[in-house]
Amino acid sequence: MCIRDRIQGSSKYQHLLSSFQLGSITLKNRVVMAALYRGRSDIKTAVPADYCAEYYRQRASAGLIITDCTAISRRGLAYVGASGIYSQEQIEQWKKITAAVHEEDGKIFLQLWHGGRVVHPDFIDGELPLAPSPIAGRVEVMTVSGMKKQVTPKEMTEEDIQEVIQQYRKGAENALEAGFDGIEIHAANSYLIDEFLRDWTNRRQDKWGGSAENRVRFCLEIVDQCISVFGAGRVGIKLTPVGRFRDMFDSDPINTYTVLIQELNKRKIAYIHTIEVSDTDLDNQNSPYFKKKKKKKKKKKKYSALI
Repeated sequence: MCIRDRIQGSSKYQHLLSSFQLGSITLKNRVVMAALYRGRSDIKTAVPADYCAEYYRQRASAGLIITDCTAISRRGLAYVGASGIYSQEQIEQWKKITAAVHEEDGKIFLQLWHGGRVVHPDFIDGELPLAPSPIAGRVEVMTVSGMKKQVTPKEMTEEDIQEVIQQYRKGAENALEAGFDGIEIHAANSYLIDEFLRDWTNRRQDKWGGSAENRVRFCLEIVDQCISVFGAGRVGIKLTPVGRFRDMFDSDPINTYTVLIQELNKRKIAYIHTIEVSDTDLDNQNSPYFKKKKKKKKKKKKYSALI
């Protein structure tokens, strides 16, 4: 059953069927299918399975589809069955998927992603994962043989940083070739860009670390590269300002993300996607910034991510 059929029976949600201008593209309705890891790609080649075209076709009645997280390089793969956008074989398979969505008058964005320290050496022939600083998360990560402890990553050199920025640009170029209507930059949920943004995972003392202005630099340079390929109106970004997933923290998220979002606003990108978090996320006692307070009887408040 398509989205229109589901909604038409309820007057409460009729407005969701109206068109919407998102950046440079017009959506046929206001329903967006957010990115979701599906694990349906070949483990060795990161090429999406043949049936993925039909899977996305079936969901093309949404105004916009965001694909699952898609690696910009082999070293960015953090999950079993995750997809990639760094080989011609991958591009050709994605072409079939975008064609299937467009045949149904749908729109589809590719989510560009690098796993950062979440990548386990088992995925990358024993190499260490990349991160802004050599700090392992106090969690387990997925591997082909099961869950394993996160390893201490390699601190990225200036050369590493520039290489990854260019890989994002190439990923955007490949997405354009594959027929995507735009891209969403995954800068959330403990992956590489998120690791640069937050001071718990970024302890650098160079132009990529320290102040909030420096820590957002990596993200903004990637955004600029993607804009140069698609145009600002076809680029979105995903953020988790106060999310704690996989041992992530920041001592002053309001300042960090105010600096970032002010810069993103200047660039006039299509949208910012954030995730609502719980009280547990905000008051996590594992946080190095958690301060024990005297117990007070008060009504619990619900918080949403900044924006």
